[in-house]
Amino acid sequence: MHMGFHEFGNIETRSHTDRKDGAQREYVSFRDLLSFLRRNMILLGAFTAAGTVLGGIYVLSAQSTYLATTRLVMDPEQGRIVSQDTSTGAVIIEAAEIASQVEIVKSEAIAQDVIRQLDLTEDPEIINSRSWQSRVRGALTSVLGFFSGGEDEDAAPSSDEELMRRTMGGFLSRVSVRRVGQSYVLEIGYMSSDPQKAARTANALAEAYIRNGMDDRANAAKRGATWLESRLIEVGHKAREAAMAAEEFRNRNDITAMGNSSSLDQQQLSEVSSQMLAARAATSAEMAKLTTLQRLIGGGATDGAVDEAFNNPQIQKLRDDMRAAQTKLEGLKGRYSEGNPAVTAAEADIVRLQASIDGELRRLEAVYKSNLEEARTREHLAEEQFKAATQRGADKNIARVELAEIESRANTYRRLYEGILQQFVGTMQTQSFPLGKARIVTAATAPFGRIWPKPSIILPFSMMLGFAGGMLVTILRAGLDRRTSSSEILQRELGITSLGHVPLYDAHANNRRMDMPTTLLPLRSILDTPYSRFSEALRSVKNSLDSIIPANGSVVIGITSVGSGEGKTTIATNLAQLYQNEGQSILLIDADFVGARLSRLAASAAADFGMETIELSDVDEHAAFAQGAALSGSRVYRQVAFSPREKDHHPEAENGETGASALPLLTIERTREAAPPHQRYGHLSALKEAIARLRRQYKVIIVDMSGFEDSADTRAICTYLDGIVLVLGNSNKMTIERLADALTTFGKSRIALLGVIANRSRLPRWNPTHNRGTGR
Repeated sequence: MHMGFHEFGNIETRSHTDRKDGAQREYVSFRDLLSFLRRNMILLGAFTAAGTVLGGIYVLSAQSTYLATTRLVMDPEQGRIVSQDTSTGAVIIEAAEIASQVEIVKSEAIAQDVIRQLDLTEDPEIINSRSWQSRVRGALTSVLGFFSGGEDEDAAPSSDEELMRRTMGGFLSRVSVRRVGQSYVLEIGYMSSDPQKAARTANALAEAYIRNGMDDRANAAKRGATWLESRLIEVGHKAREAAMAAEEFRNRNDITAMGNSSSLDQQQLSEVSSQMLAARAATSAEMAKLTTLQRLIGGGATDGAVDEAFNNPQIQKLRDDMRAAQTKLEGLKGRYSEGNPAVTAAEADIVRLQASIDGELRRLEAVYKSNLEEARTREHLAEEQFKAATQRGADKNIARVELAEIESRANTYRRLYEGILQQFVGTMQTQSFPLGKARIVTAATAPFGRIWPKPSIILPFSMMLGFAGGMLVTILRAGLDRRTSSSEILQRELGITSLGHVPLYDAHANNRRMDMPTTLLPLRSILDTPYSRFSEALRSVKNSLDSIIPANGSVVIGITSVGSGEGKTTIATNLAQLYQNEGQSILLIDADFVGARLSRLAASAAADFGMETIELSDVDEHAAFAQGAALSGSRVYRQVAFSPREKDHHPEAENGETGASALPLLTIERTREAAPPHQRYGHLSALKEAIARLRRQYKVIIVDMSGFEDSADTRAICTYLDGIVLVLGNSNKMTIERLADALTTFGKSRIALLGVIANRSRLPRWNPTHNRGTGR
């Protein structure tokens, strides 16, 4: 027999975080998403409906808001808010200046002017329109004031300035200003619950902006005029002083006028000065030529730096011969080794040519030195003549130069005075007739439709918000759900297969035995209600077990649970009855040494439950009888006596039929009787020996054990079995961590865990996991 083994000790070594990381790498298909949405359809629908209802309530209860707009156009001032494209010549308005005007419209000065003009300090709409931050801050302040015993700040009388500041905050929150496209047009809007008041306030804002601009220009012109006036007086005084100084200097030095024609002394001085400058230039040129030639001789310059060297045919011919010799030398070096006579001759030829070139350059150097001496001599003579001429007309020339400087200063002050005078006249005109830089294009009128609340925006948004909230709740619930009621979670987290889900037994719907307590009816549900949901779910669990039981040979299956009261005895009894009613050789063993419920039922009402207690000494006889019946395929009837009250529910007893074959049961008492009397835990070895004997006689043996969490006997018995089935009666309360910790009590024992059965499940009727096993 081949079965898969589940090593419980490995559960403790793998953390749940690693399992989650492995689960996140699994592929999630579109079908999984649809299944997730279908399972949570009610919750998602409820949240979506709640969001839509809240949005509708807000739309119906929220106060309507109207927006009135007025448009004004700005007149650009050349040179200040516009610039000109140098390539096309087009005038370009600067966006920064327009943005500045937008902020000016929303400034506190404009707002204060409008508030005072319309008397909005007592407007309840503005006073009560506070932001949520201020409301939270006010609530916190009130709470702190209540606990500290201080006075409420709002109760204290506010000054005019504080009242204006509070009104200004609410007023500016309702003002909107934007630029229309890339034009000069500004659109000013105001929001209010009263459309007439919205239009009136928007027009007042535009008028206040235009009036403020005119006042600013007038004030600026006034300040400019005051400054220009003081500057004009100062510059005029300096211009007069400079003109008088020029006249006094002219009279003192006997200079009548400065005409266009100059005197003889000035002409001579000018000619001598020109000769001196020409001599200095010639000297500098000769010096430069000599210096360049010396650098050429020293190797620090090229031939092109000296014209004579560049144009000298002899030097050019020597240079050409030098390049030819060097080319020849390179070719010889490529063919011959160093020291070859041909190479030596070529090198000597190059040396000879270089010496010839140096000789020519030395000859030119001598010529340049002679020219430099001649230039210096001419320069010295020119300087002597200039000194003589300067000495003769120094006094009068200096006087004329100083006079020219004085008159230039006087003319400068005169032009400055005239310019300031023109600006002063323009400023006085601007101050007398101020022009506005903007004008209203379209005045605001009372709007017909409200801008808020808009059902077309709020209802879809609230619906999506409700759906998003539902998705968040479902995702959090799915992610935080650590219960073992989900087969997928068991498989993913612990690698345990689910054999099926058994619903909660409905005693009222399935109670056909009125003479029996309702707490005992689930033990014989297969006999009393074979087609109920409870029985159909157990048949599905049996089919899952059949898929992993070998076709030939016998199998010993243990039924256990984590703790007590999870319905493992009910599952074991009904599974045994299912196998028996299908004609298979079946044996039920009570190994619950803690509760011993089956043994107690067998002692008190074995006939009511269709059980028959067997003796270990009669194992061979009973087993042979059962095997013969299974091989012949005939139905087996044993002498099972019916009680008088049971005959009412079994009409076949009156017709002479004695009843169906009883389910063989090995009780705890029979197991303990086979144990050695001197061994305290001898029942374990006796049970192990009995299972070894019985498995040769029965095809299927079901062992009902105690909860393994607090029973060491169960953990020991599990090692005797071919496989165990874990019953989770409180799967909605038991978490994955609790189950994993409980399974680690098996230590390193290798136990074949066939799967788990979710008992007392409350899944809906249409859920396919009710009647489908997942065993392999």
